[in-house]
Amino acid sequence: MKASVLCGLALAALSPAVSSALADEAAPPAATTPYVTPQVDVDVTYEATGPDGHIYPQRMRWNAAHWQQRLDMTSTGLIMLTDYRAHRLSVVDTREKTYTVSGAPDSQFAPPGQRASGQWIRGVADRVANQACTHWTTTDTDGRTADFCYAENGVLLLATHDGAPLIRAVAYAETPQGPEIFREPEGFHEIDAMKLAQ
Repeated sequence: MKASVLCGLALAALSPAVSSALADEAAPPAATTPYVTPQVDVDVTYEATGPDGHIYPQRMRWNAAHWQQRLDMTSTGLIMLTDYRAHRLSVVDTREKTYTVSGAPDSQFAPPGQRASGQWIRGVADRVANQACTHWTTTDTDGRTADFCYAENGVLLLATHDGAPLIRAVAYAETPQGPEIFREPEGFHEIDAMKLAQ
């Protein structure tokens, strides 16, 4: 007989009051929102599904101590460097050897270790890229449903929007991410954001 079954039988044999108290202590209430920011240094490779249905590789690296993210979109030659502490976003164009700087879109940023705000519905457990995660659904401002599978440490492993796939992790590594990867490459020059848009 499994240990979990034996434990359940032992609890059932106790008086209802004691059994209830022990159960509450052993199983704290389930969280009502997920962690949505990584709490560890991590290097994750995703398969992203574009509007055209094609699959594109993306690589995300995160430094937990400094709240820095690097997102490499290899099919476009673009790199996004976000520093949430400095409120700075840099978009690097590796083909043109240029970059533009603006304020980081961090109005909804939840620091590592802080659970997300808003309304979320906890779903089933899953495994993605050989990592355990929990599905969470929420609704955007347009009333469309998004489903995210977050690891308990805040790393996003899978996302869908109205049932359509967005990203799925295919490789996962918890490895230190040094400061050098969050800087613009040597020899690249900054251009005005308006020029980039033209």
